[in-house]
Amino acid sequence: MKVYIDDTICKGCGICIHNCPKKVIRFSSVQNRKGFTTAEVFQIENCIGCKLCEIGCPDFAIYVIKETLEPAEVKE
Repeated sequence: MKVYIDDTICKGCGICIHNCPKKVIRFSSVQNRKGFTTAEVFQIENCIGCKLCEIGCPDFAIYVIKETLEPAEVKE
């Protein structure tokens, strides 16, 4: 899984943090250029891809992408 948070859009409302059942997201220790303490990805290995963070974000600042593995080369 890849979870992307656009810190130029995020206003730090915390909805994604609250919605995440695996606690993959937390508040950042820095502020963005607008002065908001934004969300950041934490412990991505625990992400189950439920997209509750993405669905709940009122500003569309977060999205989840499932990584796909390249198909193995077929040997003849």
